[in-house]
Amino acid sequence: MSDVTQFISKRAQSRTSSHFANVPSDKPPAGFKPHPKPLLLSYGTPNDGFFPIDSIDVNLVNFPFEHQSKGGHLNGSASEPKANGHAKEENSNSIHIARHTKTPNSLDLSRGLQYGPVPGLDPLLEFTKEFIAKTHKPAYDDWTSILSTGASDGLNKACDAILDPGDVVLVEEFTFSPFLRFVNNVGGVSVPIKIDLSSDSNGLDLDYLQNLLDNWSKEYPNLPKPKALYTISTGQNPTGFTQTIEFRRKIYKLAEEHNFVIIEDDPYGYLTLPKYDASRFSSNNKVDPAELKNNLTIEDYLFNHLTPSYLELDTTGRVIRVETFSKLFAPGLRLGFVIAHAKVIDVIKNYAEVANRGASGLAQTVVNNVIREHWGGLDGWLNWILKMRATYSHRKDLLLHSIYQSDAFKKGLVDVIDPKAGMFVTFKVKFLDPAQGKIAADEVIPTMKQLLWKIISHGVLVVPGYNMTVDQKFSLERSNFFRLCYAPLNNDDDIIESGKRLTDAVLEFHDKGNKF
Repeated sequence: MSDVTQFISKRAQSRTSSHFANVPSDKPPAGFKPHPKPLLLSYGTPNDGFFPIDSIDVNLVNFPFEHQSKGGHLNGSASEPKANGHAKEENSNSIHIARHTKTPNSLDLSRGLQYGPVPGLDPLLEFTKEFIAKTHKPAYDDWTSILSTGASDGLNKACDAILDPGDVVLVEEFTFSPFLRFVNNVGGVSVPIKIDLSSDSNGLDLDYLQNLLDNWSKEYPNLPKPKALYTISTGQNPTGFTQTIEFRRKIYKLAEEHNFVIIEDDPYGYLTLPKYDASRFSSNNKVDPAELKNNLTIEDYLFNHLTPSYLELDTTGRVIRVETFSKLFAPGLRLGFVIAHAKVIDVIKNYAEVANRGASGLAQTVVNNVIREHWGGLDGWLNWILKMRATYSHRKDLLLHSIYQSDAFKKGLVDVIDPKAGMFVTFKVKFLDPAQGKIAADEVIPTMKQLLWKIISHGVLVVPGYNMTVDQKFSLERSNFFRLCYAPLNNDDDIIESGKRLTDAVLEFHDKGNKF
């Protein structure tokens, strides 16, 4: 393995870890024996007896949107208070988090509400390692993980770990734009990489990337060769593209040849999606959430449906993978984790000690105990992911079906890319494609802005591709699309209606000569 420290920024290498309440770091005197039961008068940690919360009951559902199901709890709660407002009915779908517990791998409130270790509380930290070992195990041994306060925090810390001022990061031309601020925050430079927007694409334009790397000094004579590539490799945001394993091997080979790090952002990758199937739909397209069955075993999902991570190709410690519980559990818990070589994780930990000190203990406790106690551990978590996958698959197909049935689609005015994972659909406005010769490249964004106002007036909100560019000028010719997300809508009726409103707006705009 190459020396991983070559990738670590000078700023990150300069940090050390210490705490004023630690025992002396020098060698103890001869004859010293630690006391078997030391009493703490050092750390400023309030005894858990001061905590006003004695216990928490977390009520859970069996599948996504159970509260909307005919057989579910329509009021949105798995159990309701009794008439006297005190005790709750017995509920098998709940977990009780007490002040203290002796259950192995469970977290109680005495730990969850207390100051905790910066890398994360041990039970959940160990779970992240178990999870990665089963789903995306790296191709070397000296890897580990650290908890973060969501994926954005993980990405920010990854940038701090490897980027010095002036270092270059290659970024997909349409991307999760907050990442650009993380790069800027450490003085890095973001350079866009062209995306291939054809329907069978891997996203990143490999030929463009290879040519750029081979001719870097000609294209960017004033910039050093790239230090890293940032990619949302599965269910890309905003385009929805997923890179095949064969494609990832080629990218990883380029990373070795040109010696750069791959920052793999994967908030959506576990939500793999089957191809749209028109035969599933009839005049009544709505489905009770209880009827959305997962038809995969865990083994089938892992070996035949889950796209391998760059971690699984990594033999040199050059991949930093950022994950989150946001899309699979709940975003408001602000909980994620980073997987990388142990030396990289160590410098991320040192940064966390001077930044946000780590993830919320209560959030860790809720996630850990729901997974370990209610779902039974790793396989239970994977089964929940498969239920999420079934729901997302239905929503994706329902939105696509609504668009496919529209006059705008039938007249060839629009097209969509059926995603293989995630929660985003690329909605292309074909008559605003400069390649057709009907509109100049510099007119695309002004016209798309007018179309956006028309769409808003029809009562639907979408994200224009040009809002998620690294460099709008670089991406002018490929900015004639909107990002559609089928995650936030309440139910099937809203999904169907959103597709109708969107396509009606586009048709009206076109028929008025591309005018509002």
